[in-house]
Amino acid sequence: MKVAGVFLLLSLALFFYQGNAEMDAAAFRGTEPSCENFNLGRGCTREFDPICGTDNVLYSNECLLCLHNLQRNDHVRIRNRGMCKTPRNNLA
Repeated sequence: MKVAGVFLLLSLALFFYQGNAEMDAAAFRGTEPSCENFNLGRGCTREFDPICGTDNVLYSNECLLCLHNLQRNDHVRIRNRGMCKTPRNNLA
């Protein structure tokens, strides 16, 4: 009985560990910004609606992240909306 209980606890711990690793990996991959919503040729507004990119850079808004991707031929995605936990650099 004790062996079964230990096995059950180890199985649950492994299950939860794998779940957290998948969530961390999903955050690293990020979500695609909706660049089609912006007219990047006219520029972006000064509205502050922070976006943390998958490059760990804080962008002032989603439009500026899209503009960054366009100008630098890059493919930064949205890690999360809001401030970066440990921002590398503030570009926009």
